[in-house]
Amino acid sequence: MKIFRYLVIFLALLTVSCNYVRKISEDPIPTFTAVKGIKYSEVHRRFHNGLSFHESGFQLEPEWEVYFSADDSIKIYSPERKQYMPYRIFHSHKALFHFARDWFRVKHVSKDSLVLQVMELESRVVKEELSNVYMTLYSHDFINNVLKTTAEKLREPSREDSLFVKYRAIQANSDPDSLFAARNPVVLKSKSKLLEVVKTNSLADPYLGYISRSEEYLYPEYKIKIDKAYQDFQYSFQVIVDHNGKMVFKNFLVVVMPEFLETKTRVAKGIIDVYLKNLLEVIPGNTLGYPHSSVINLHVKGVKK
Repeated sequence: MKIFRYLVIFLALLTVSCNYVRKISEDPIPTFTAVKGIKYSEVHRRFHNGLSFHESGFQLEPEWEVYFSADDSIKIYSPERKQYMPYRIFHSHKALFHFARDWFRVKHVSKDSLVLQVMELESRVVKEELSNVYMTLYSHDFINNVLKTTAEKLREPSREDSLFVKYRAIQANSDPDSLFAARNPVVLKSKSKLLEVVKTNSLADPYLGYISRSEEYLYPEYKIKIDKAYQDFQYSFQVIVDHNGKMVFKNFLVVVMPEFLETKTRVAKGIIDVYLKNLLEVIPGNTLGYPHSSVINLHVKGVKK
C-alpha cells in the first residue's frame, strides 16, 4: 500500500510539473488589435551586436513608417508611391509572422513601441544563426510627447557605429585585405575634355547580377570614355581607391585567359597611370566622414581619332 501511495503522489507531482512547464513554454501569440491605427516610425535597425554596420560596409537603415489597420493587416509607407501600401499578415506559429514579403518574429508590441526580429527561413525552417537583424519602431506619440525629439534624430548612427567605422577605416587604410565599401562612394570628376566619366546604375549589372537599391552603394561603377587615345581599347576592371584618392589596379571584371593575363594587366595599369591619374579628379570614398580605401568598378573605353 505504501508503494501504491508513493506512486500516486509521484504521478500527481509529475502531472503538475508537466502542466507548469507547458504553460511556461507556450508564450501567448502576439496580437495587434490593441495598437490598431497607431502610427509607428522605425528608429533603429541593428544586428544582434547592437551595430547598424556590417564589416563589409553594408549599413542597416531604419526606414519603415507603419500602422496596423487590423489584427491581420499592416500598412507600410512607400516613399516611391508616396502612400501607405497594405499587406496581409499571416501567422505561422508562436510569434512568427509573414508580411511585406519577409518573415518576422514579433518580440514586443505596445502602444509605445514595436520590436521585430527579421527571420531567415529555408524550406519553412528557421535559420536562427542568420536571423540576426532587429527592428525597433516607436509610436509618433511616444517620439513627440515623451522623448520630445524626431524620428530623423533617433535614426542617426550611434556612437558605437562611429567608433566601429573609424576602426574599420584605420584597418582598410593599412591593409588591402581589410577593405570595406564606402557609404559615400568614390567621386570621379573629369579634368579634361578628352575624358568623360559617368557613374552608372548597377541595379541590374551583367557582371554582378541583380542588386537591390539598398545595396547599390556597395558596388560603385563608372563608365569612362577617353578620346584621342593611343588606340581603340575597352577594359573592365576593379581598382582600389585609397584614402588619398590614389588608384591601384585590383583585378579584371571578366575572365582573362592565363596566357594573356600578364600583358592585359600591364595595359590596364598603363591606362590608370597615363590617363586616369592625369585626367581625373578622384575624391576617396568615406563612411560617417572617415575617408578610407574602397573598391570601385571601371569600364574604360579608348577611342583613337
